[in-house]
Amino acid sequence: MPSRFKAADFLKRSCVIAGFIAVLSACQSDPPSPEHGALSRNTPITAPQTMGGALTAPGPIRLTPQLSPAERLEHSLGASFFHKPWVSAPSTTTDRDGLGPLFNAHSCESCHRKLGRGSVPTRSTRESSGLLFRLYGNGAMGSQLQTRSLPGMDAEAQIDIRRENVALVREFSDGLRIELFAPRYTVSEGQSDASLSPRLAPPLIGVGLLNAIADDDLRAYADPDDRNGDGISGRYLLIQQRPGRFGWKGEQADLRTQVAKAFHEDIGISSSVFPLDNPPHCEMPSCVTIDNKRTDISNAGLDAVSGYLSLLTVPQARLSESAEDVQRGWNLFTRAGCSACHRVNLTTTTHQRALLSEQIIHPFSDLLLHDMGQHLADSADDPLAREWRTAPLWGLGSNGGPYLHDGRANTLLEAVLWHGGEAEAAVQQVLTFNSGERAALLEFLAAL
Repeated sequence: MPSRFKAADFLKRSCVIAGFIAVLSACQSDPPSPEHGALSRNTPITAPQTMGGALTAPGPIRLTPQLSPAERLEHSLGASFFHKPWVSAPSTTTDRDGLGPLFNAHSCESCHRKLGRGSVPTRSTRESSGLLFRLYGNGAMGSQLQTRSLPGMDAEAQIDIRRENVALVREFSDGLRIELFAPRYTVSEGQSDASLSPRLAPPLIGVGLLNAIADDDLRAYADPDDRNGDGISGRYLLIQQRPGRFGWKGEQADLRTQVAKAFHEDIGISSSVFPLDNPPHCEMPSCVTIDNKRTDISNAGLDAVSGYLSLLTVPQARLSESAEDVQRGWNLFTRAGCSACHRVNLTTTTHQRALLSEQIIHPFSDLLLHDMGQHLADSADDPLAREWRTAPLWGLGSNGGPYLHDGRANTLLEAVLWHGGEAEAAVQQVLTFNSGERAALLEFLAAL
């Protein structure tokens, strides 16, 4: 009889990860085409020891220690704007006032705890920040649901979360059967809302390096019509003639705009990039286009936050107690075809900051949009409903879960098995792995 238990139970048997990445031998099977960043057949390889080039460092994500005291002082303003709570205006703290009147969080840190990913509420958005809800269409509530408000105002709504329904069952060739539970969202009044698109705040690893990838490189990686016939058709959104690269749907082309949008939609902070404080239904005086009054955050402040985030360290990859296991996991990763989208090697362009300039990095992402299948799709009828930007895998082990765009996957194995669409062929390969191979694959992923 096939065994039956959840992926979380399987992961408890995983090995402990420690140490540094070492030399790996050649792939023993047929990996995906090098066009997508995989490695050629029988090519000797070395696993990336410096995942983020010069910004790689052991320990948690933080401002790189390579900066001089003067340079660190220069970035203290950006760190302050990121970590400290914003307050409502008018306030004696004029540098950090302007919160709301409708918002999702009081600070960037509220969603990106320790610069990592957001937390998923257990039952309701009343509990914590970190899981936001985008809204399809141009309705009265704008493009994002606001679950917090200043005193005297009502938040737009709260979302109740339930995870009782088995949405997908995956079975391995050796009989292991895993049930995957999909979250179900309802607004506080109890009405189902099909236009909600949950978005978990992602970790901020290497965003400055990703920002320094040349636009032409992203254009070269794209293959929207699958001209090479490999079943992978990555594409990008065109944002003011530039390929998008940030956000779960690749909706922003550069880090500064992504930061400004987060301030605008998540905290209600206006800037020169997004001069509206809140969605258009808000009737308070502050909810108007900025004319003569100052924005909540200045251009200098916006640049300070972007500069601070640009120089955050990339966690150093780790090696298990047995390098052979990680080697085996790497071979299985490529054999399954995972590196077709999770591109291993990228190179930054020339940059005024030496730490960001011409760096060979290993984010394990092509930064493109891919069809991930119906099970991960938004419920709305929209061209982007099934498409998600390839999530970078660097720092995967050190940052921890939950995983995927809505945090539905509690373990790495669950995250793999939720993949569909363009990744379905890779998942089918993974389903042929025996228990030892599954353990090796997960150990490799946890070592990144």
